[in-house]
Amino acid sequence: MASVRKVVTRSPHRRVGLIACSWFQSTPIEYESLLERDFVRLALLDPEVTSIVHQPFFIDLGALGRYVPDFMLTGPEQRLVVEVKPEEHSVSVRNKPRLQRASEMLREKGFDFMLATEKWIKADGRHERAAILLRHARSHLAPELTTRVLALAARSPDGIALGTLASTAGVPASAVLHLLGRRFLRTNAALSFSDSQRVYPFGRQS
Repeated sequence: MASVRKVVTRSPHRRVGLIACSWFQSTPIEYESLLERDFVRLALLDPEVTSIVHQPFFIDLGALGRYVPDFMLTGPEQRLVVEVKPEEHSVSVRNKPRLQRASEMLREKGFDFMLATEKWIKADGRHERAAILLRHARSHLAPELTTRVLALAARSPDGIALGTLASTAGVPASAVLHLLGRRFLRTNAALSFSDSQRVYPFGRQS
């Protein structure tokens, strides 16, 4: 495996850009399609992920050519390499054997491998809720309000309704969404955030 020099280029056939999230990591995260962007938004809300790198390296697949994975996600207990691709493209005559061989080689080197298609990324519309949470994450919340909300949440290790938490703390619901977006709190796997949805202290499984 070798490193890849990352260059964001623009094309009329795809959407490229950067996601800046200084509360998560100092370097922006590149994406080269809207599907990749949606995947990154989900990864930013995963409590097991501490670092996201776009196109981290390339692998020589021999006769199958060179393979560059889309992302590598790292955390205390994982090194996950991710390919983001529409399902119909992932099973094409060209891509299917390449992804299979890349998966085998990566696992031999101690990496986990994941193929993230639109069906996984957009399940139940959670990619849209992730976008909303991250928009709130970019807002500002006074430190004393953060402390107050988190202290109240900590008293309910089995979860507390989002609306109840906000009203008890005397803050708008948007303050709780901010803390969900920054991973001080967490919700369910679907990233639901209605007033009745239970939210949990960070690290607590829903």
